[in-house]
Amino acid sequence: MPELSVVIPTLNRGRLFHDSARQVLSQVFGDFDLWVIDQSDPVERAANEAVVAGLGDARLRYIHVSQKGLPNARNEALSRIDCRLVLFLDDDVILMHDDFLATHVSMFQHPRVGGVSGRIVERSVRPNVDYVAAHLSPGGRTLTNLWGNEPGELLGLKGANMSYRMDAVRKVGGFDRQYTGTALLEDTDYSWRVHRAGWSLRYEPRAELIHLSAPNGGVRVEDALRGERWRFRSTAYFVAKHRGKGGLARFWATFGAIAARRALEWRDPSAVRKLLAAAVEGVQAHAVGADEAVRGW
Repeated sequence: MPELSVVIPTLNRGRLFHDSARQVLSQVFGDFDLWVIDQSDPVERAANEAVVAGLGDARLRYIHVSQKGLPNARNEALSRIDCRLVLFLDDDVILMHDDFLATHVSMFQHPRVGGVSGRIVERSVRPNVDYVAAHLSPGGRTLTNLWGNEPGELLGLKGANMSYRMDAVRKVGGFDRQYTGTALLEDTDYSWRVHRAGWSLRYEPRAELIHLSAPNGGVRVEDALRGERWRFRSTAYFVAKHRGKGGLARFWATFGAIAARRALEWRDPSAVRKLLAAAVEGVQAHAVGADEAVRGW
């Protein structure tokens, strides 16, 4: 049983994913296995399989799954790994130090630490608050700043660079497959559940990477309206699940104003109806219930 399992879900990311996997395998810390959960289409899948075979590293485990979806890919990994700690990385990252893995592992020396996010230097997304954060405002806006230079406490972790103690993972279950489409907030949802279960979440800037935010592949969508629809759906679902009626009242006020502003920006009055309909879908998804099952647990 390795100390650490590193999990990289990938979907049609080609060379970026290949580079990320090579960087993990070249880390100084060696007591880990690397799980690649591939959801790619046939041509990309064949290229990924060839690269994995060429690497010839016994620590590398490759699984292809036909069901697309980031939470499902994470759960497929959880159903297979056997370790003390698990680290999730995106498939388009550059690790900034050769002790990146060792830094994550060192953060779990304190027994109450349940999860850790490292420093994420985003290529295209800028911090929108001036303090270290990865959570939602009372109205449902995503507050993010993982560029800080000082360690500290967090209320949520970011999926591009987050690790967990497996004792905490087994206590809260799997990732919620109700976060569909762009899967926005699936990582926030999961880390919040770990936090509410009594574990602390930490930020450690020494575990630093660059997130390339590749414009294609993964969960990216190119159409602005589609992207906003997924944002409205996921946020409504998160708020309904974790904050109840009071939280939804604040959400409707905030996101109603956002929908009106988007309609003006896009000169498309129908955008208000489409975005609020997506939010209703999120509330309805909550009524159906979460989908957090991990096969074999």
